[in-house]
Amino acid sequence: MKTMCSFIIVLLLAGCVCTNNLDSRLNQDFLNDMGSENNKLAGDLWLDYFNEDLSGLTYDYYLTFITKHESPAAKGFSAIIKDADYHYFKAKKDLFVVALYYKKENKIICDNSDTPKLDSVKAYGVNDTIPELSVFAEKWLNR
Repeated sequence: MKTMCSFIIVLLLAGCVCTNNLDSRLNQDFLNDMGSENNKLAGDLWLDYFNEDLSGLTYDYYLTFITKHESPAAKGFSAIIKDADYHYFKAKKDLFVVALYYKKENKIICDNSDTPKLDSVKAYGVNDTIPELSVFAEKWLNR
């Protein structure tokens, strides 16, 4: 009986931990999607919409495009991007960099579309100074 109670308690605690991780909007699925979706989007935009020059791409166009062309595998991706408290976006001829700050999580997420993996996630403490997103993103723009 004691073993059975211990087993049930462990299952309940494990369920609570898993639920909290899944409820976070910046979960592992979103972080994986950010890199791969931006890489795919950059290729589509570069080839089919911007005549092989992304330098005219704006954040507003990016938001509209990801909303209209969200893949079923990345459901909810655009809503989380739009939910960022602050953003920085810069496009060059063949890539773009987007940096997002989420105040609730106190995290900056930064992605260079040239790679299929998310480039940076930085969590900050309550008393930490949050850098300007442009400064944070600049190193990923020049890679």
